[in-house]
Amino acid sequence: MDDYNSGRMGMSEGIALAFIVTFPPVFLSHPSTLVTSAGSGAWLTGIPAGFISGALMFMMTYVLARYPGDLISITEQLLGQMLAYVVGLFYFIVLFSFAILWAREFAENTLLTALPYADFPFVVACYTLSAGFILFAGIENICRATYILLPFIIGGIAMVLTGIVPLDRPYNLLPWQGNGLFSLIKPTLSLIGLSGGLSILTLLAPAFQSVKTMKGAVIFGYGGSAVIRILSIATFTMVFGANVAKEKTLPFYEMARLIYINRYLQRFEAIFILLWVMVGILAIAISLYGALFITAKLFKLPTIKPLLPAMTLIIAQVAMIPPDSNSISVIESILYPYVFAPGIIIIPSALLIAVIVKGGKKQCTHV
Repeated sequence: MDDYNSGRMGMSEGIALAFIVTFPPVFLSHPSTLVTSAGSGAWLTGIPAGFISGALMFMMTYVLARYPGDLISITEQLLGQMLAYVVGLFYFIVLFSFAILWAREFAENTLLTALPYADFPFVVACYTLSAGFILFAGIENICRATYILLPFIIGGIAMVLTGIVPLDRPYNLLPWQGNGLFSLIKPTLSLIGLSGGLSILTLLAPAFQSVKTMKGAVIFGYGGSAVIRILSIATFTMVFGANVAKEKTLPFYEMARLIYINRYLQRFEAIFILLWVMVGILAIAISLYGALFITAKLFKLPTIKPLLPAMTLIIAQVAMIPPDSNSISVIESILYPYVFAPGIIIIPSALLIAVIVKGGKKQCTHV
């Protein structure tokens, strides 16, 4: 077996995988970007985006139940080798872009909050090298470590959202349509584009116990991530209002700063700096693994280990190219809704249509 293929993974590993590759935007500036586009209705965009992304993944599980294998191999069976290369290249760009953008954004956030005097290249190197280093432990072990971390992530978020309840102003969510219904389309597409990390589930499909396991991972992993994102954006909007919220660089950090317990227990947000560092490293590592996996499959390489140092270095170098955070926001505003979202919608739909047309019979429940 190729050494880049994972071992057997169950529901817990799948939930952790689906959660960690879709959750990072909550810790970044993406909520502010959504509020800028959609106004007070930004939190609503997570609802259709969550249902659409979930439905697309369920399409993929339907396909995988009838054509066992990973995303690249079933695409080759259904659509041919040429389109399999196109699909592989698309998801490589998605996952590699996530690794680059998240390395840059998490590094900048660390500089702004915890290490204002540190060298920027040093912080970027810490994130990328840490992500590359833990990949040597294997994707299965990374998923298990992520699952252990999940209660702390969810518990910490719950503490913040409940801790600032006295500051919530529900009337800030009005008008519910925000800047207009048309203004909700782009943010919704952007969130669908951000769900591209779920493709890692289809790449690792042979490692899961069954199709039912993958469905559970989508429901509980991605579903939980989507619910937290909706609640976070809604709370962020209620606390600051749309006009002020769009000016905040680090929405979740700003909410954590508002928590006051007593005069002896303050600076609650310091706990979350460590938390988002761990989330960032894990998300970058898993995205990098997905990109390496696709590279190995497309070029039929026996191993990904020789590629790991080079790819890690490329991520670090490319992450430092944009001159400022505004440039990152511009790149994301183009990539997520206009490049990633169309492909994420079209590819599962095309595979489902191909299965229906070919009339493939269900071969087994294991994928």
